[in-house]
Amino acid sequence: MVDAEVDAAILARDAKLLKETVREAGGLALSLFGRELKNWIKGASSPVSEADIAVNDLLESRLRSAASDYGWLSEESADDEDRL
Repeated sequence: MVDAEVDAAILARDAKLLKETVREAGGLALSLFGRELKNWIKGASSPVSEADIAVNDLLESRLRSAASDYGWLSEESADDEDRL
């Protein structure tokens, strides 16, 4: 039962972290909506903007700092095999 309690505690902590982080990222995205932002195309035809990068950076910062063993894979970040 101890493992189940630990797992439940970790899941509850992660759920709280995710909820808070997504709300913060949503607030950031809304604050940037409708503003003049730099935009560019990455790869063959994938549009990206300063808002995309700002939200990505916030998410990565909050989530990776929560636990040292969390990996990070994102459309807006270069892949790093350390995430495995």
